[in-house]
Amino acid sequence: MDRVVVAFANEEAQRRILRLLESNGCSPAGCCFSGAEVIRLIRKMGSGVVVCGFKLRDMTASDLAASLRGTAALLVVSSAVNLDYCEGETLYKLATPISRGEFYASLDTLLQLEAKHLRRPAPKRKEEEQKVILRAKELLMDINRMTEAEAHRFLQKRSMDAGLKMAETAQLIIDSYTH
Repeated sequence: MDRVVVAFANEEAQRRILRLLESNGCSPAGCCFSGAEVIRLIRKMGSGVVVCGFKLRDMTASDLAASLRGTAALLVVSSAVNLDYCEGETLYKLATPISRGEFYASLDTLLQLEAKHLRRPAPKRKEEEQKVILRAKELLMDINRMTEAEAHRFLQKRSMDAGLKMAETAQLIIDSYTH
């Protein structure tokens, strides 16, 4: 179950699904409240299965399915009324209330689908991109007194906010500090 991400805007709903998974000895790869968090985590993993609610804090399950098309399968757990509004190629629906058996049967099916059709290794950066990112982190650590983790997170956040690749953001930082 290390390929499973749990994502619900509602903390109580998230806890219920986590308890259901843990009662079977399973531990998810991560728990998220927003679609953006899920997208980052799935892209980092390369592929996976997302168990989520109809609506996350920043997008609907349909929006998330569209963003993760070809990368992840979604199991949307919600009321039948909400599920009528969900659509997507890799979006599967499970109406509440659910039984433990239904949940695990659906999850197992999606994990098999993910293993056969979606699983890809996480994309690797080119060596020159890695060097640029490392140089930008070094500058941030030296000039701004950041830890390596803080510098990495800073680069990630700036990249996401600007809609750029991390290497592009790193190059902008290098340019701003060296010119």
